[in-house]
Amino acid sequence: MRTDKDLAFSLRRQGKTYNEIATTLQVPKSTLSNWFKGVDFSEEIKQSLSIEAQAKSTLRLQILNRARGDILAAHYAQAELEAKQELEKNITNPLFIAGIVAYWGEGDKSKSSLVRLANTDPQMITLFRYFLLQFCSVSQDKIRGALYLYEDLQEDECKKFWQNNTGLITFHKTMILPSRHKTKKLPYGTCTILVSNTYLKRKLLTWIDQIPKMVLNTVPQ
Repeated sequence: MRTDKDLAFSLRRQGKTYNEIATTLQVPKSTLSNWFKGVDFSEEIKQSLSIEAQAKSTLRLQILNRARGDILAAHYAQAELEAKQELEKNITNPLFIAGIVAYWGEGDKSKSSLVRLANTDPQMITLFRYFLLQFCSVSQDKIRGALYLYEDLQEDECKKFWQNNTGLITFHKTMILPSRHKTKKLPYGTCTILVSNTYLKRKLLTWIDQIPKMVLNTVPQ
């Protein structure tokens, strides 16, 4: 059986103060001073406090991550609720439906924050830009373009083409492809229209999920 003295030494090594040990064990501080006389606990206390601090830090981080997860889940739930309400409101609007179907077929459907659609037809890019502006509350300055060109194309000429025919203003760095297909000619390359918006991405994925269900429910079997 451990004695009070053994327990006192154990508590002291854990970084407990004389007052804490005296209160816990109901032992006078003078007795503790006599027991601990000539014993250097500094390194043991330092290590113990470091371990304790690390444990507390880990716990705080876990609590914070759980809180962030709850906030994010609520954020996504709100986005999905809004998406369903907006779908019911705009189900008969041609541009709204066209924008969703275009993204369903050509857009990035990963769980990243990027809303991104690529096409070789400037009308498709223009349609989706109008959709972003009118139905997604995205301002023009948040919409970017990105070009993918074969190395034998003139970047300035291609960029001017896409600017003039889509209304895009700002472009990311152009990606140059090493070769050109001999039969499939892309005189102005491929253009990607993109926006970084996690909330909007969740709404788009919800629209894509809901549209087929709504349409198929109205189709005679």
